[in-house]
Amino acid sequence: MDVLIIGAGPAGMFAAEKLADETNHTITVIDMGKESVNRKCSTLSRDMCTKCEPCDIYAGVGGAGALSDGKLNLTPHIGGDPDSLHRSADEIRRYIQKVDETFLKYGADTDIFGVNDDDLNLLKRKASAHGIEFISGKQRHMGSDKTPLIIDKFYKELKQKGVKFRTQTKIETIERSGEGFIARTEGEAFKADFIIAAPGRAGAYWFRTQARKLGIDNKYGPIDVGVRVEFPSTIYEPIEEIMYDAKFKLYTYTYDDLVRTFCTNPCGFVTEERYPDFVMVNGHAKKDEKSENTNLAILSRIELTDPVEDTTEYGRSIARLATTIGGGKPILQRFKDLATGQRSTWTRLARCQIAPTLRNATPGDISMALPHRIVTNIVESIERLDNVIEGIASDSTLIYASEIKFYDTKYPVTEHLETNIPNLFVAGDASGHSRGIVYAAVTGILAAEGIVHKGE
Repeated sequence: MDVLIIGAGPAGMFAAEKLADETNHTITVIDMGKESVNRKCSTLSRDMCTKCEPCDIYAGVGGAGALSDGKLNLTPHIGGDPDSLHRSADEIRRYIQKVDETFLKYGADTDIFGVNDDDLNLLKRKASAHGIEFISGKQRHMGSDKTPLIIDKFYKELKQKGVKFRTQTKIETIERSGEGFIARTEGEAFKADFIIAAPGRAGAYWFRTQARKLGIDNKYGPIDVGVRVEFPSTIYEPIEEIMYDAKFKLYTYTYDDLVRTFCTNPCGFVTEERYPDFVMVNGHAKKDEKSENTNLAILSRIELTDPVEDTTEYGRSIARLATTIGGGKPILQRFKDLATGQRSTWTRLARCQIAPTLRNATPGDISMALPHRIVTNIVESIERLDNVIEGIASDSTLIYASEIKFYDTKYPVTEHLETNIPNLFVAGDASGHSRGIVYAAVTGILAAEGIVHKGE
């Protein structure tokens, strides 16, 4: 039997490992990016984003996670929903343990965060007093400088087990062929009895078009639109001692919208993500090199119903507008200026107590790019979070736009992530059932289990 895995991120790699260990199938993993150690971007050099190929940021062996901060959230309550996968939290916890053991095997740091229950409970009470939910959980930090090396060891062992990888190869279309499939590039066709589609967030839009042609059921979900916030690392130190990447969630007073923090990077760096049609921002932190700043995302949930449901297109239009306003670069603004409705300039930014870690940005007015409702949610949320992360609402806090997380297309699946098209499975962030490295890996294992069971 031939198994084709589209995407070499955590979902694809862990699926390949499961299949290689438990079947005699021919396994081919295809990714449009490069091997992890050959991907060069801002996570390795702060000024490299204007020099590298856009796909190095989000495509390649290891997926977007290979060039990210490398945070492993080791709890079933962060990064996904057990109910969505038709599993109990305890079941998902066992899969998470397997994922964690694998990363440790290939060199992940043994240090773990979020284990002191007394400190976690104190922080939870402090947040609750201001209407903020603190979501705690154990975490491991690999670091954006170490993660590609860890991924490379995993990749090489998979190849030794017989898994075939085709990098820098882009699947254009997926077609049904009898009881199997044909996936085509511009000049080549791959036949498969089973497909696991795990193209990541960057490939989610592409896969959605293929899913519609194939008749795969799907539904629109929400997206998260917001900004990357940067402030002195000393402000976050009391929180970091409790949980490296603390997760906070609140509902705004003005619109009653859900806003959450995402991907906190103590002593980290703000980075660009360059896509064909727009540029966005993200953040990361290294194990060996530290900045004097900490950054995190503030994201506002957007759901659309009638007459527009396509949240992906809406999010892409926001990203394109922000890129236009920024002259092809991210927009950078002082929090004081955003809150008072003034455009930032380099002169105003020079008054800040910190220097931006991303200089390839355009001082401007974020309210010209993001919808008023989103800006209101962001300003209000930062002011509320100041009660927990004391000092984050300082005039000197830096705001970068835009940061958008496209988790909008969700596919109804079985407990092994098989779609309504027999033998076609989805996994990873493009499935709508995971967010981040660990949960993506879990979905990959579940999909592979489905194929294993079909061969029994």
